[in-house]
Amino acid sequence: MERVGDLVKQRVERILVENEMLRAGFAALPYVVLRDTRLSIGARLSYAVLLSYAWQKESTFVGQRQMAADMGISERHLRRFLAELSHAQYIAVMRADKRFGNTYLLKDVKTKLKAKKRA
Repeated sequence: MERVGDLVKQRVERILVENEMLRAGFAALPYVVLRDTRLSIGARLSYAVLLSYAWQKESTFVGQRQMAADMGISERHLRRFLAELSHAQYIAVMRADKRFGNTYLLKDVKTKLKAKKRA
């Protein structure tokens, strides 16, 4: 009888990524965010970029200037998208001290999934 670990390994090894850029990393965007039509495309992309920063090992958020540059948009547009995400309660933006940058809390979306199922 095969061990469970061996079976899992066989399944995982069947997923091959040819594109080197995909192997470098990606952000998994929750469907509840991806499909929330109340959010603009820019807000959804901003959430994905926040996730990409959050999943990087040994790194911190690089700031709005860099995030806007990474997205190819202005800082003003980025702030609008972040406000949209905050208003929809996907993120919370906190700033404990004016000397330091913002802290972004990516909120648990499970409550939104439950509400969607009830509707």
